[in-house]
Amino acid sequence: MNKTSIYLKCPGCKEISLLIEAQGKCFCANCMYDYTLLKSDPGKLDEVLVENMKGGGFSALFASALYQKVALVSPQEAITYIQTLAQANGLKLYPSKTKKLSGKGK
Repeated sequence: MNKTSIYLKCPGCKEISLLIEAQGKCFCANCMYDYTLLKSDPGKLDEVLVENMKGGGFSALFASALYQKVALVSPQEAITYIQTLAQANGLKLYPSKTKKLSGKGK
């Protein structure tokens, strides 16, 4: 069994858990939910990806890795898909780190 460093909110147990890989499949380390089943249900896969992208931090990267593993696409295809999905759902993947000045006096 191969452990990854990918943590996702599982659609099965609803917990944030480590993604593990075994026998060509991806599972939740907490409840053994089989993420590869999402390949046959694109709507549910998108729902899981969007839910995970809402987490901030590395969430977009983890969602991209999940999409790459489930859909069996290249890293670039996964990144493009995640960016398009985020935009369609009004999510900012890379929030601005700069603070806006209010323009009010000193």
